[in-house]
Amino acid sequence: MFNSWLPESQDRLPLTWWKQHPVFLAAIVALVGAASMVITAVLGYELMGHFVFTYESAFRQFHLWTPLTYILVNPPSIWTLVGCLLLWNFGEAVERHLGRRAFVRLLLLLLLVAPLLVTLVALAGGRGFACVGIMQLEFGIFIAFATLYPHAKLSVIILTIDAWVLAAVFVGINALSCIGARDWSSLLLLVANVGTAYAFIRFETGALTLPSLPKRSPMAKKPAKKSSSPTVDDILDKISHQGMQSLTPEERRILDQASDQMKRKR
Repeated sequence: MFNSWLPESQDRLPLTWWKQHPVFLAAIVALVGAASMVITAVLGYELMGHFVFTYESAFRQFHLWTPLTYILVNPPSIWTLVGCLLLWNFGEAVERHLGRRAFVRLLLLLLLVAPLLVTLVALAGGRGFACVGIMQLEFGIFIAFATLYPHAKLSVIILTIDAWVLAAVFVGINALSCIGARDWSSLLLLVANVGTAYAFIRFETGALTLPSLPKRSPMAKKPAKKSSSPTVDDILDKISHQGMQSLTPEERRILDQASDQMKRKR
């Protein structure tokens, strides 16, 4: 289903065009966030409260849609609007670089990390925590941009500073604010949000890899016979996990020999 909705052939193309300008998914998400302020004001906070995620509402009142809908609950605010503009700008840069499929995965991770953390806190005995609004998603996208383009120059009033410096300042101020208020739940959410965005970009750019367990053959429990040289399958498996640069001269010789044999059979 993922491939049918987001075909790889269109991964780098805009969703549509408007007055000869490309429109990417980041712009659509930003516009939805801005429109949600109007919806929240029109429907009222009491009704929109059914879209806020809490552990009690999701798992005791069975409001199972709330892990996805909490970002739509946005009371009108100039800061939310500014955040939507930044989401449009920085999100489009991230989407253009990674492709739409990876950008969708990033959005889903940032969307679900807060409900997951709130659920874990509730299971550990904490109560009264809620996920509401799009601000965490907007901030996560900015952290992703700063991770991807750490030395991009950003203008702030009269200053021009690197993206990573501005991100570090924002994270530091938010963390100190949470510590000063002894708001440990918000501090955990901040760490989870920033860590998710940072780790995702590092993984997608190849700077971070997931650990893999070594494969054991059915004969591994038996004590003894080591083969004198690795098989082609072993070498291909090693390449898939560690890259061509990990091969020894002997392994390269075996791979070249197998390649020559295949060519002669054609």
